[in-house]
Amino acid sequence: MAKQNAKSATTDIQNMFDPKGYQDVFKTWASTTERMTAIAVEAATRSTDIASDAAKETFSNLRDVTTVRDEAADYGKAYSDFMQKQMDLTMRTAQGFAEVNQKAGSETTDLASKTGEEVADKAASNVEGASQKASSAAKKAA
Repeated sequence: MAKQNAKSATTDIQNMFDPKGYQDVFKTWASTTERMTAIAVEAATRSTDIASDAAKETFSNLRDVTTVRDEAADYGKAYSDFMQKQMDLTMRTAQGFAEVNQKAGSETTDLASKTGEEVADKAASNVEGASQKASSAAKKAA
């Protein structure tokens, strides 16, 4: 009789843990990873576009500044214009990178918050179910 009770108790303990609940948690984490990757890829793609556009504009500005001038004084003006264009470009590029960074940061924060809440809810549900099963098993064993 004691052997049967020990075997029954072992089976009851194993049944306390619902694999479906844990699968749901893992699916949530996998979904979060997928969404995080999408955020990172979007930010990287946009950052690459910003850098590429800035490089193209810089090359165009270099072409303009190195053009042969008729008057010696025109070289000073060309250099001054080049420097002004480059400062403007640097400001726009930095602003573009900052916007990408801010958007990715906000999306990541929102996602982390939602995921944390979802995982906490699922974990609490799993613990509650296991607790109920443990109480039931304890009553059966008594």
